[in-house]
Amino acid sequence: MNRPDVSLATPWQFPTPTILRLPNGLSVWHFHLPGQHIATFELVLPAPLSDEPLEREGVATVALHAIDEGTVAHPAGRIGELLEANGATLHGVAKYRHTTFGGQAPSRRLGDVLPLFTEILSQPDYEARDVAHHVEAQEAGFDSTLASPGGANRMALRRALYGLEHRDGRPAAGTPATLHGIGVDDVRAWHARHFSPDGATLLIAGAVDPDVVVERLAAWEADGSPASPADTAPVQPRRVVVVDRPDAVQATVAMGLRTVTRDDPRWPALRVAGHAIAGAFASRLNLELRERLGYTYGIGGGFAPGVSEGQFSVGGSIRTEVAGDAVTRLLDGLALAEPFSDAEVDDARRFLIGVAPLANETSADIVAQASSLAAAGLDPAYLARHFDDLAVVSAADATTAYRSVVSPEQACVAVTGDAAVLVPELEERGLTPEVVDLRA
Repeated sequence: MNRPDVSLATPWQFPTPTILRLPNGLSVWHFHLPGQHIATFELVLPAPLSDEPLEREGVATVALHAIDEGTVAHPAGRIGELLEANGATLHGVAKYRHTTFGGQAPSRRLGDVLPLFTEILSQPDYEARDVAHHVEAQEAGFDSTLASPGGANRMALRRALYGLEHRDGRPAAGTPATLHGIGVDDVRAWHARHFSPDGATLLIAGAVDPDVVVERLAAWEADGSPASPADTAPVQPRRVVVVDRPDAVQATVAMGLRTVTRDDPRWPALRVAGHAIAGAFASRLNLELRERLGYTYGIGGGFAPGVSEGQFSVGGSIRTEVAGDAVTRLLDGLALAEPFSDAEVDDARRFLIGVAPLANETSADIVAQASSLAAAGLDPAYLARHFDDLAVVSAADATTAYRSVVSPEQACVAVTGDAAVLVPELEERGLTPEVVDLRA
C-alpha cells in the first residue's frame, strides 16, 4: 500500500495585535484579520469573585447574565432584538479572578453593534423580574451541577484543593443559600463598581477597522475602578473525598494539585510533561488504565494555567468494581518512577507546537487566547516566546520540571460514585476517604 508523504507544518506565529489605550482607561488589543468575516470581541474586567459579599455570592454571575436583558434606552428585551437584527450574539463568564464579556458579529456590521454593546455596558436596566429570573436559573443550575457526576466531582475537588473557607473553594455562581437574597440593588451595586473601562482590556479580532473600535468604545464612561487582586488560598492538607451516588455503576475520579503558572520558567517543560503523562491518547496513564487494563474509556488531564497559580489534574470515569485499584494506579503513575523518554517528549512537543495553528484558526480562538493572556497580565508577544521555549524542551527538562511540582502524596483525590463500595476499596489501599455533602 502506498502511503502519502506527510510534510512538516510551515512556521506559524500568533497574530500580533495593535495595542491602543483610550482616554477612558480602556486598553484595546486589535487583531486585524483580513478575510475573517465574523468578528469576535471580548472585554476582560478585573473583577475577582472575592469582592462579592459573603452572603451574596453569585451576584457577579447574576449581574453578567442579566446585563443584556434591557437598557434604559431599550428596555424589556428591545436591546436584544437590535443585536439580533445585526447578527450579533453576546456571551460572558464571571471567573474567580476576572470577568469576561463579549460577543460575535459580522465584521461589516460591527460599527452598528459596538454602540449597542457600549449601551449595555453603561446603561443596563436590571429590571426586578429579570434579576429574579436569573437568580432562579442559577439556583437550578446549582442543582443541575450536583446531579451531574462530573460537575459534582469537579466541585468536590475544588473544595478540597482550595478549602471551603476561601472564595476559590466555593462555587463561582453561588449556592441557593447565597443566591436567595440577591436583589436588584445588589446587582446594580456590583455593576456600578466593576463594569468600568478603567483597567479593563478589550480584545477584538476580525476584518475590522481600528478607528471604528476607538470611536465606539471611547464613549463608554463609568465611575468604577479596578478591584484589588484576590489573595491566594492557603495550602490545604491532602484529602480524599467521596461524593455518594448510591448504586452508580461507574465512578468519576479526579486528582489534582495546585502548581505554578505561565510566568514560571518551568512552564514549557511542564506543558510537555502533562501532555505525555495524561494529555495524549497514547499518554502513560491512558495506555495503562484504558488500553492495558480496560478500566475506562479514557484518562485525560495535564497542566492548566491560571492568573495567579496553575493546576495539574488527571481523571476519568472508571468501572465501580475497579475504581479503588484505578486510584492506586493513577497515584503510582503520578510518581513518575521512570523518567520521560525522548520519544514521549518528542511526540508531546510536536503535538503542542503542531496543533497551535488549528487551535488559533478563527477570530474566536484568537480572542480566547488573548483574553487569557490579558487576564494574567502577560503581553501579546508571550506566545512567540513560549513556542520557542517549547521547541527545545528535552526529556530531562520535562522529567525534572514534572518531579519538582507533582507529588502523589500531595494530590487531592475526588471520587463520585457508590460510597458503599468505594469507601472500603479506598481504605483497603491505605487511603482515608471522607464522604462529603456538597450542599453543606
